[in-house]
Amino acid sequence: MPFMTQGDLLVRGGTVVDGTGSRALPADVRVRDGRIVEVGPGLAPDGEAEIDASGAVVAPGFIDTHAHMDPQVFWDRALDPEPQHGVTTTLVGNCSLSLYPAADADARAQIADLFSYIEDVPRHLFDDSVPWTWTDYAGYRDAVNAGGTGVNVAALVGHSPIRLAVLGDDAWDADRAVSTHELAAMTRVLAEAMAAGAWGLSTSFLDVDAHGRPVPSRNAGEAEFAALLDVVGAAPRGLLEFVPALLGPTPELEMEMLARLCASRGVPLTWTGFTHTETMPARTEFWLELTRRLRSEGAQIWPQLSPRTVDFRLNWDSSMMFMSMPQGWHRVVAARGADKAALLSDPVWRDTARAEWDATERAMFPHRRIGLVRFVEVKGVGQERWLGSSLADLVAERGGHPSDVFADFVLANDCSPGIVAVGVSNSDVDGVAGVLADPNVLWSSSDAGAHVQMLCASGDPTLFLTRHVRDRSDFTLEHAIHQLTGRQREAFGFDGRGRVAPGDHGDLVVFALDELHYDDDEFVHDLPGGGARLRRPEGGFRATIVSGVPVQEQGKLTGALPGRVIASNA
Repeated sequence: MPFMTQGDLLVRGGTVVDGTGSRALPADVRVRDGRIVEVGPGLAPDGEAEIDASGAVVAPGFIDTHAHMDPQVFWDRALDPEPQHGVTTTLVGNCSLSLYPAADADARAQIADLFSYIEDVPRHLFDDSVPWTWTDYAGYRDAVNAGGTGVNVAALVGHSPIRLAVLGDDAWDADRAVSTHELAAMTRVLAEAMAAGAWGLSTSFLDVDAHGRPVPSRNAGEAEFAALLDVVGAAPRGLLEFVPALLGPTPELEMEMLARLCASRGVPLTWTGFTHTETMPARTEFWLELTRRLRSEGAQIWPQLSPRTVDFRLNWDSSMMFMSMPQGWHRVVAARGADKAALLSDPVWRDTARAEWDATERAMFPHRRIGLVRFVEVKGVGQERWLGSSLADLVAERGGHPSDVFADFVLANDCSPGIVAVGVSNSDVDGVAGVLADPNVLWSSSDAGAHVQMLCASGDPTLFLTRHVRDRSDFTLEHAIHQLTGRQREAFGFDGRGRVAPGDHGDLVVFALDELHYDDDEFVHDLPGGGARLRRPEGGFRATIVSGVPVQEQGKLTGALPGRVIASNA
């Protein structure tokens, strides 16, 4: 396999959209030793490899600032299909989850359990394909760099692994006070990672593990956050990413606390889980108004919004869709083998599940909008007629409480029917376009690499360019490219990336708008051991280039792995 770290390249005959929002101009781009050295028309070849960009746009490679490809890089160095959708840099370690620090086998197992459950990545891959040769961020960085990648990787440090490293099993105890010595140990772990080039901290106020326990980061108090953010603020660059408690009654309180702490330390912060829901437009406006207020008070806060409709395929063995129903349907997902059918048939469980279904106000599973719950695969005899139908259709025909009707259907389909919740949010395209145009909102939150058996989260740039630029004209091409590149650079300090200019890294994408296509994801069996994942086909980009080296051309991976774990302090 080619293992190139930087290259010499001349991209000729294209129209450069430089990532700043400036007007597109015809120009060639020359890259030497991985850096852009010239941008201008009619550049003479000088013996380097060439790419013909006639009739195409030449833009900075896209920066995906919310991904979970931390483990994938060890079984798929190319990080397929990110390069085939123009991505050249991705930010991992989000949502309080990273594969470091991990001092011993127990810590590694707990991190693997958490990551596989929350991000829906098959658990066996953490044992079979992740080498675990490291104990800290620097070791992870070196393990990735030893083999190279198809996409540059910037990495945050997960708050939950930090707590596990210092407190052990006590990290799960909400009532466990943290001593001065322990807090100093946590800050030391983060400081060492920042000194080694990590990009900051991620935390979560939302997630739970497979047993319904709040993740360790949810047990931290304000003093702990202040100490950790002192470390991030003291570094040359760094940010905080977090998941608010969006299913709770007052998620804005944690957001206000973090915004205040970050503002006083000059640390940008960004959060995921922000969506536009046409049935609750006031909720979207609430978050926008809060963002405006916090920014007026000095916080560099960025809610992230994906243009993609939020659809979930339910994984019956590992899913957070029922995390708000811990005594009812969440127990079915956690159960194994015959225990699933036993629960679904148990009258006591059914009583509990009905009551919890009715009492739960907010959930990932759209239990209040059951018309969004579609049946895409059936297993039982005589069930084929329900393919393509919804849970609302089923309840209308059979009558009864939705939880009971659903339980009967799951039982009749070997406890594993194919269920997709379609259009849970972001289904109002006009509304999504309006929110993406807000100057305080950041295009992001792809979640690429996560939920691989529920959806494929790669391809957001392609959707943005095809739907919102080419087909609907919501944004000019220059504005859209700025959103995908220069704006990410400006928000989080990705200096040297996200712009086509001499001195910057030779991370580029070449495409023609009318050649792009955003296709439905499909199951492929390419995980180690033949496991399945949902993968989005290539998007029609002519070339994706990292450090002057093409990593994909005409939708095909080249095998080159010039990407690296990039340092915040470089």
